[in-house]
Amino acid sequence: MNRAVVAFISSLNILTASPLASADGETRSVITTREMPANPDEALAAFVDEGDLAAWWKVTRSLVEPKNGGVWSIAWDQWGAEGTHHSWTGVIEELAPDRLVIGRMVMVEPDMPLLGPMRLEIAVEPAAGGSRLTVTHSGYGYGGHWDKMYDLVVNGWDHVLGDMQEWFKEDY
Repeated sequence: MNRAVVAFISSLNILTASPLASADGETRSVITTREMPANPDEALAAFVDEGDLAAWWKVTRSLVEPKNGGVWSIAWDQWGAEGTHHSWTGVIEELAPDRLVIGRMVMVEPDMPLLGPMRLEIAVEPAAGGSRLTVTHSGYGYGGHWDKMYDLVVNGWDHVLGDMQEWFKEDY
């Protein structure tokens, strides 16, 4: 792994070692499931292939090492109605044929403190017409910026998985 990448991830690990989620350690999760008109391999690959991330999720930049222990970092230069910069960075804890787990994830938002550590798990299984994809985004704390981001993501995952579904319909 590139030394600069290792140094960056190490700095994030230091940040995420502190109890950023909430003072009492309690966290929330967002779970969203959607049928995809793609086989399970294609559905999971859409989260680690940089070209796919740009196509369906409109990611502007990414650095993904699709392996256990690899870096998973995605960024948008113009995100949402406000058109703000937005990025998520974590470490791939597990990459298997039926699941991807990104841990120690930190969300970087304009005018907010770093939010993390979080965990993103994508599970995929065969289903009629393609696959069933379940996203579990956990580690949301309570209060202030956590509540704002949680409220956005509750509907956000359903929206972006709908975008992914449409992308698969158009491109596959």
